[in-house]
Amino acid sequence: MEVILTIALPFFALIFTGMIAGRTRLMPGETIVGLNKFVFFFALPALLVSSIAQAPVEDLGDPRLFLAWLIPGAVLFAATYWLAGVVFGGGAGTRAVQALAATFANVGFVGLPLVIAALGPQATPAAAVVIVVDTAIMIGIATAIIEVDQGGSGSLLRAVRTAAQGVVRNPLIVASVVGTLMSAFALSLPEPVFAYLELLGAAAGPAALFALGATLARQPLGEQVGETGLIVVVKLIVHPALVWGTTTLLGLPPIWQAALVIMASLPVAANVYVLAQRYHVNVAGASTAILATTVIAVATVSAVLHLILE
Repeated sequence: MEVILTIALPFFALIFTGMIAGRTRLMPGETIVGLNKFVFFFALPALLVSSIAQAPVEDLGDPRLFLAWLIPGAVLFAATYWLAGVVFGGGAGTRAVQALAATFANVGFVGLPLVIAALGPQATPAAAVVIVVDTAIMIGIATAIIEVDQGGSGSLLRAVRTAAQGVVRNPLIVASVVGTLMSAFALSLPEPVFAYLELLGAAAGPAALFALGATLARQPLGEQVGETGLIVVVKLIVHPALVWGTTTLLGLPPIWQAALVIMASLPVAANVYVLAQRYHVNVAGASTAILATTVIAVATVSAVLHLILE
C-alpha cells in the first residue's frame, strides 16, 4: 500500500490535475502545445542522456532486453489486428490503429519518470529500449499498413521513408543513442553540463504528467464502447502478462523484468492519437482509448507496483 500511496497515486494525481487545468482558461491550447514541446524536445531528452550515459555498457547491449519487449508487442499487435477485424470489421488502417493502441504504452510521458522513481536510474536502459522499439518498429509497422491501405502502389516505400524520417527526428531516440554512445565509449560530461542536464531532466516527470492530462482534457471522445473495452483489456491486462511471461522465459534480471512489466501496464500513448489524426483513421476511437486506459490505469498500475515492489 505504501508504494501505491507514495508513487502511483501522486503520478496519476498530476495527470488529473493537468486534465482539470486543461478544462479551464488557465491552460489555453497554445500553452498546452508549448508545454508538450518543452517536455518532448528538452526535459525528456535531458533525462535520457544523463541517465543512460551512466548505465553499464553491457546492460545496453543485452539482446534479451530488446527481445523481451519486441516479442510480446509483435504478437499482441498481430493478434489484436486479427481479432479487431473479426469482431468489429473495419479497414486495415482502422485495425492498425487499434492494434497499435493495444501495444504502445505511454513510456515517454509516464513510464520513464515512473520507473526511475520506483526502481532508480538502473531501470533507464529498459525504458530506452521500449522507446526505441515502439517508435522505430511498432509505429513503423502501423504506418506501413495505413499507407498501403490508403495509398495503393508505391505507398509501402513512402511508408518506410516516413517511418525512417520519424525515427531520425525523434528527440527521445536521438537522446537514447547519444547516451548509449557515451556509455559505450566511457565518455563523461563536464560537471556543469551534467548538472545542467540533471536539472533539466528533473522537470521531465511533473511537466510530462501535467502536460499529458491537459492534452487529454481537449481530445475528442467517441462512442466505440466495444472497441475501447477490447483495448483496455488487452493493453492493461494482457500486455503486462505477456511481458512478464517473456521476461521470465528469457531470464531477465529482476530490475529489468520489473521495469518492463510496469511499462507494459501503462495506458495507451498519445502517439497513437497523433498517428490516427495524421491519417484521419479512427481518431475518436484512439482518443477514447487513451483517456479510458489512463483513468483505469490508476488501478492496474497500482496493482502491478504492489505485486512487484511489496
